[in-house]
Amino acid sequence: MAYKKTDFIPFPSDSEQVLANLEAAYDQWHQSRQVLAELPMSMFWQGKSGVEYLAVKELGNDNATTKGARSPETEARFAAFTEDKARAKQRSSDADSLIDQRARQYRALRMPTMTDGQGELLRALDVAGLLRNDLLVVGTNAFAAYETLCRVKFPAGNEPTQDFDLAWCRGSGVSLSQASPAAADRKSLMAVLRSVDPTYDLNRKKPYQAVNRTGYEVELLAAPSMAPLPSSESFEPMVSLVEQEWLLKGKAVFSVVATQRYRACPLYVPDPRWMALHKLWLAQKPERNIQKKPKDERQGLVLLDACRYFLTDLYPMDIDFVLELPVELRDLFNDWAKQAGYKPSM
Repeated sequence: MAYKKTDFIPFPSDSEQVLANLEAAYDQWHQSRQVLAELPMSMFWQGKSGVEYLAVKELGNDNATTKGARSPETEARFAAFTEDKARAKQRSSDADSLIDQRARQYRALRMPTMTDGQGELLRALDVAGLLRNDLLVVGTNAFAAYETLCRVKFPAGNEPTQDFDLAWCRGSGVSLSQASPAAADRKSLMAVLRSVDPTYDLNRKKPYQAVNRTGYEVELLAAPSMAPLPSSESFEPMVSLVEQEWLLKGKAVFSVVATQRYRACPLYVPDPRWMALHKLWLAQKPERNIQKKPKDERQGLVLLDACRYFLTDLYPMDIDFVLELPVELRDLFNDWAKQAGYKPSM
């Protein structure tokens, strides 16, 4: 099936500004939360044998360590910490208010949203430095980002899902590895999940999946080239899935969408061209759950059509792109192009 351009519903004319304003407010919030995350949890004066010492707790459950007796140097350190933390908290609070206002404008335009639970999880991953550096959002949850990228509502594809898929990308071409904190200092995926909901635990029968007490599933996928994962990661994704390599190709997409209760949700998702062909390939994979195949096909077809109608400058499907495709994906692309009447440009 080929979708017509008229099957896609354009966003309202003021959506461009609303999207940009929400992303700017989120960027302010994200920066302030990263500053707070990098600061010690608390710093205070602690008396011992008649002497006051500067005590520091890096994390809430840590034992405090002393950094020296009260002196001009320790007083200056305490004052700098107090000022930095107060400033970051104020910036975060200001950004929260701004996000609420701009997310309401966003929701009024009926653009795609994420649930508040998904938003909380992705914000935590972004502040921890995992999203954009180590992790991509893949599967159905990526489609809100594709709709905002195209500035249209898709006729299919952005559909309800009961799980949440992430793909490991550290060291790949789509990883923004320059972002902080440094890889060695980042929390593990499980640590971030538990900071959001302490009931998350690894599924012993599926060690690539974490489940919380409500049954919500978070799965970690990894391409063969990403193996082995760092020893700090308790997830054990299957690394034999060659189709995961395709999601590390091209140019990943960053987008900020609103949640249902007026918060911001960051999304970092694969190149839409590669995601589309990945989905069409899954629809034909013999081992794939047969109930998922029709949805895979819908998503692949609608995303290819979205690319040809709305993304020709950012994500061209030209001869160079076609020649880059592995044989199994090139055949799928050629079949689609023939059916859709699409001819790649030179």
